[in-house]
Amino acid sequence: MHDLETALAQGESLILFPEGTRGTGQNIQPFKSGLYHLAVKHPAIVLVPVYIDNLNRVLPKGELIPVPVFCTVSFGSGFTLKEGETKADFTARAQSRLQALAAP
Repeated sequence: MHDLETALAQGESLILFPEGTRGTGQNIQPFKSGLYHLAVKHPAIVLVPVYIDNLNRVLPKGELIPVPVFCTVSFGSGFTLKEGETKADFTARAQSRLQALAAP
């Protein structure tokens, strides 16, 4: 987590899988709390949900190199941690924003 915080403090962008791992691609798994903890420590960061359709074929779990197949990438609007927002409320809101991008 220290490396992530250092990158954020230096103004770098991060790509995170808030589920904690890449799933099978059939559905979005419950988010872990790491995204919330980063947002608490860096409340000014803007989080942008990104949904990659067909990710399970483009970057199969356990693989390091993407496979050249078609996919669709959808970007949602940025959001930040709300003042006083609980971990449960934040992770539910973040997950719902990603889920909205996955809707057919």
